[in-house]
Formats: sequence, structure tokens, C-alpha cells
Amino acid sequence: MKKLIMIALIVSAGWAVHKPTFPEFDLNSDGQVTKSEFEEVRTKRMKQRADEGKLFKNAGEEHSFEQIDLNKDGWLSKDEFILHEKMHHGQSCITFG
Repeated sequence: MKKLIMIALIVSAGWAVHKPTFPEFDLNSDGQVTKSEFEEVRTKRMKQRADEGKLFKNAGEEHSFEQIDLNKDGWLSKDEFILHEKMHHGQSCITFG
């Protein structure tokens, strides 16, 4: 039984999608994510996934930087980033690549 559980855990780990974290997008570690940082990281993540042969369901449905920037100040705070992730990851959202 323990072997079966271990195999299931190993297999499921292979299917898990890495959810990006705020520090991965905050390239200069200043506590905010600019539109250029956001687009640079998203582009790199999408390319990496494509290089790994991973398919993109709903690729045209990612949210724009402007949609995530709720207070329209031109950058994403950690709170905005986390709120977006909580609201949309678990659905068919690939905003962060």
C-alpha cells in the first residue's frame, strides 16, 4: 500500500504546474512589478513551457497587466499579484504563463 501511495505522489508531482511567485516577477526586487517585468517573465515562462512541449489550453485568455493592476498605478503590488492568483488560478487562467 505504501508503494502505491508513493507512486501516486511521484506521478502527480510530474503533472503539477509550477505557480509563479511574486519574487519571480519582481526582477529588481523593489517590491513592485512593472509592466515590462511582467511581460518579460511571462514571455520567458511561455517559451520555456513551449520548449518543454507543454500545451497551452486557453492561451488567448490570459489577463493583461492592466486587468491585474486594480488601482491603475502602473505597477503590481504583491497584494494585487496574490489576489489575481487566488481568484483565477484553479480556473482556466494562464496569465502568469
